[in-house]
Parts: sequence; C-alpha cells; structure tokens
Amino acid sequence: MANGFKVDVRRLLVAGVVAVVACGAASVHAQVTAQALIGNAVSDDSMNKEITNAIARFSDRDIDGCMAILERAKSNNAKLPPPGVMMATLWLSANQLAPARESLEGAVVKFPADPEAYLKLADLAFGEGRITDSAVLFAKATDLTKAYNDNPKRRRDFDIRCAAGTAAVAERRRQWDDAQKFLAEWIKLDPDNAGARLRMGNVMFQLGKEKEALENFREAKKIDAKAPLPELAMAQRNDEAKKREAAEKWIQDAIKAAPNDPAVQLFAARWYLQKNEIEKAKAACETALKLDAKSLEGKFVRGLVARVARDYTSAEKYLNEAHFQSPGNFDVSNSLALVLIESDDDEARRRALELADTNVAKYRENTPQQIPAVTTLAWVFYKLGRREDAERILEQVRRSNALSQDGAYYVARILSDRGEKDLARRILDEMLANDGMFATRPDAVDLLAKLKKEAATPAAK
Repeated sequence: MANGFKVDVRRLLVAGVVAVVACGAASVHAQVTAQALIGNAVSDDSMNKEITNAIARFSDRDIDGCMAILERAKSNNAKLPPPGVMMATLWLSANQLAPARESLEGAVVKFPADPEAYLKLADLAFGEGRITDSAVLFAKATDLTKAYNDNPKRRRDFDIRCAAGTAAVAERRRQWDDAQKFLAEWIKLDPDNAGARLRMGNVMFQLGKEKEALENFREAKKIDAKAPLPELAMAQRNDEAKKREAAEKWIQDAIKAAPNDPAVQLFAARWYLQKNEIEKAKAACETALKLDAKSLEGKFVRGLVARVARDYTSAEKYLNEAHFQSPGNFDVSNSLALVLIESDDDEARRRALELADTNVAKYRENTPQQIPAVTTLAWVFYKLGRREDAERILEQVRRSNALSQDGAYYVARILSDRGEKDLARRILDEMLANDGMFATRPDAVDLLAKLKKEAATPAAK
C-alpha cells in the first residue's frame, strides 16, 4: 500500500527499463519460439523447422543435441546469430543464468566480431544493477556494431539496442544530457517505438523541459493507444519531483481530457489516497465505479480507501465483491483477510484465518507475495490471541529486513503490548518519518502518540 500509487503508475509508463534495454531479447519466462532465437536475422521461414527442432531437443534436456542443431543451422546460414547466443536465449527462458552466461562467453570467443553476445551480457549486468559492467559491455557492443556488415537486419537491431542500452545506463546514472543524445539516436532509428518516446519524455522533464516532455508523451500515445495518458505521465513526473500542486493540476487535466475513462479516476484515487486525502480518493473511486461497475481495480481501491478510513463495513463489502470476482487475486484476498480480522463476528474472523492460511500455503519462498502473506497470517494469529505463533512468525520476517510499513506497525504493536515500548516507539518513529501513506498509518500515528505520552509521564518512567 505504501508504494501502491508509484508502482501502479510506473507500470503504466514503462513496462521496465530492462525490458526496453533488451530490445528483441526473449523474456526469461516467455515461451521460446524460433523467431525468439533468430530475431531479425532472416527474412523468411526457411530456418524455422530446424530451429524448432533445436528448441524441442532443449525441452527434452538433450543439450548436446540442441547445440549440434544450432551449430549446423549457423553453418548453413551465416545470417543467423551465433549458436551460443541462441543457446543462451534458451537457458534464459528456463531462468538458468549461469549456463546462459557460459554460452555467451563461448560465443564471444568463437565469434569475436559479433556484437550480440556482448549486448546480452550487458542486458544481464544492467538487470543485476552492475551498471559500470553494463556500460563497458554496451560500449564494446557499439564498437563491434560499427564494423558489423554481415546482416543488415541484425545490424539495425544492434544499433537500436546499443542506443537504448547506453541511454539506460545514462538514465540510471542521472546523466540526462547523455541520455537525451542516445535516446534521440534510438528514435531516429525506430521512430514508431512508444517506449523510446516515454523515456525521452522523462529525460526532458528531468532537464527542465516540460513542454518537450509533454510532446514526447503525446507522441507515445499516438504510437501506442495503451501508453499512459500524457497528462498522467506529467502528473507522475511532478509527483516524483515533489511538486504536489503541479501533479494535482495534471491529474485534473487528465480527468478533463478523458472524463469517461475509469482508469483515470482510479489513478486519481490512488494518488489522493497516497496523500491521505480520503474523501477525494473516495469520490474518485465512486466515479470510476459509476463508469465501470464491474471494475475489479475499482472495487479493490475503494476497499483500500475504506480500510484506511477504518470503515471496515464498507471495506469488507467492496473487497468481498472483488474477491468473488477474482478469487485468485492475492492483493484482494490479503487485504480482505486484514479487514475481516478487525470484525467482532467470529465467522468473519475464522474466514480471515482461512484466507491468510491459504495464501501462506500458496505463496512459498522466492515469490514476491511470500512476506506480505506471512505477515498477514502473523497479525491474524495475534488478533485471535495466538500471540506465540504471531511473535514467532513476525520475528522471522523482521530479521529478513523485508517488512512492509504495515508489517512494521504490527511488530511495533506486539512489542508495545509485551512491554518493549521504547523499541516499539523507535520503530514507529522511523516508519512515520516517511510521508508515504499505508493502510495502518492512522493506527501507527495513534500508537506512537500514546507511547510518547506514556513516556512523558512520571509513572511511565
């Protein structure tokens, strides 16, 4: 909840810088096709059957047989990527980074003039936060691309990926002038790429050129109808720059530009909720639901607004509707459990435990839902009087340094109740130093005020 607004908007603006950097590279979890392996290397389907056979061998764990087919395909068609590069794509599709890197290292040795292995290694380094390594690899790939003339289609792809990747490095380093230069190269090569325009819009904003930023966001929207509304993109940029009045103005401009778009109203609702303007958030949610009564997100956000307002009856109503509509949605079921456990009704509390327990069983280690699921179960245990179970779980989560702000409040509440009030107060002080909104913030504010008042009285000392 604390970062719900920002995360949601970032998803709208750009699917992720790494995904844009890796233009044409196969997604780690995507189903691999022949086209994913050969990219723009050939203009017909002549190699599809052979490459598809290699993919089948890989799926059957016949790695040597797969590699043999890829090597034979390359010998028959020099326009194909190096076999090691294609094999790396297959390894990445199985989320096997170590053998993928090994394949790329082999490709660098066997095909030293081919830029693609360096590009893939640069993408991997960027995704892991090794920005300097990524910069060096993109520079090497750029040098090799300048001399590469074996396949014009691959050459164009390399030029785009070098520009996009080098721009991403500059963006991460906040070197906005350099980023603008490389993004301009990318746009010149690929003028119909909405992602390039979105990133250029952000860079222009960072350079203080808001007019140019808006123009790029508008171009992105023209290219791709799924791109964010330009006014919302500007609202996000201004919000990140802590220009609250400007951000709100752009949100209102977005509503005027698209008065019948429920997504714009939900954007506004999340933004107002983040700013703790509950009534405005509630009004925006209700407008969104009038525009689209079946909106899952509308019901969910309306439930969140009610929960923050401690209107648990309304929160239960909207979250129940959302859960009925999408039983497998973790955010909905997790929030519903936290609302139901506040009820005085035994059946509601039993259901809260059932929901929380189901989520913990479903979301195991190495899933993003694991920590919030476990934290919710701990709080449900605590509210049911099972304090030892709650403390055991929360202590484990706390040691992982992965607590959400809501989770930190639950820890502080438990510590306070068992007499460790100084530690509880320190946790709350640190948590509330951040202005971001989260569901239990009102409770955290009240608890901190109570603890400070007790500490100030002679009896407390």
